[in-house]
Amino acid sequence: MRSRTQKIADMAIFIALGVVLNLCSFQSFGTYLGRISLVYLFCYLSGFILGPWQGFVVAFVADLIPGIFFPTGPYSIMISVSNATMALIAGCFGRYTHWKVVWKLIATALTSFAVCTLTLTVIGEVNSVLIIPVGEYEAASLYSMYPYTLAKVIIGKGWGVSEPYFQMLLAKAIQQPLWIVLNSLVTYVIYSRLQPLLRRGGYIAKDEQKNMYGNYRSRYDGVVIAGMPADGNAPSKYDGVVLGK
Repeated sequence: MRSRTQKIADMAIFIALGVVLNLCSFQSFGTYLGRISLVYLFCYLSGFILGPWQGFVVAFVADLIPGIFFPTGPYSIMISVSNATMALIAGCFGRYTHWKVVWKLIATALTSFAVCTLTLTVIGEVNSVLIIPVGEYEAASLYSMYPYTLAKVIIGKGWGVSEPYFQMLLAKAIQQPLWIVLNSLVTYVIYSRLQPLLRRGGYIAKDEQKNMYGNYRSRYDGVVIAGMPADGNAPSKYDGVVLGK
């Protein structure tokens, strides 16, 4: 178990990393692909490593700081809430399920895509840009303000969707799965590689770690009372401590 000071230090490091990653995002070469960003990766790792609530705070602050002090376009606090919720979801799946990492990551990606990307982020971007049905000149000017917007407006017009929310929703549904898959793959590689370090550093509680036989440990592992293990299973050669026999 990590101390409060260590947890605060971890949060500060992650916030700094999140700000840097946020500032390093840039517009991709294909307009319809949106921005190249590692925000998903950052939110997933924040939740998995720090836990749901620390991850929530870290992801929120890491998006809030560049949005206020280093803006690259219209800012909406709902975007910060969306990122924070994404880290919260990752933390819940990472901390409270005993699934393999790949399944935790898939569940996180699918849930956050529906709750965060297609809901909270869309609401935030609509409110920040205030899209209305526009012509080509206005679309070009909006693109210079906020690079995502051109793709959203074109897709909305081309498919006959005039409401700003549905324009944005449609664009996100087409743009973001590619980036989610790529961010998820990178997250899987990084998090899998970090597992031994996280265990030694106390980031993963003992009851969340697997023993060498693939079973999750509990506080009763290795304890046998009156000839029967505390968990009700028959004694085996792997039981380490025997009481009353």
